[in-house]
Amino acid sequence: MQITVNKPPLMLGIREAAQRFGISQHYCRQLALSGTVKAVRVGRGKILVNCDSMAAFFDSATIPDQKNIAASPSGIQPIPVKI
Repeated sequence: MQITVNKPPLMLGIREAAQRFGISQHYCRQLALSGTVKAVRVGRGKILVNCDSMAAFFDSATIPDQKNIAASPSGIQPIPVKI
């Protein structure tokens, strides 16, 4: 019988995760609290973010093509982004 030992995921606090991914602490906290990325609460209010989940979120994020964005009824147009 072979026992498989899974490596535990890298979990970082909000400050450390924000620094690692180059985002603000507020945005990191919002991603965690909204359930967009995997996170757990430990202790009294401490949040640990799963770094694999955060990386997957940013890997799948895209900027929508300007041609596919419909004009809003209010006449507000999106600002073009050049990358």
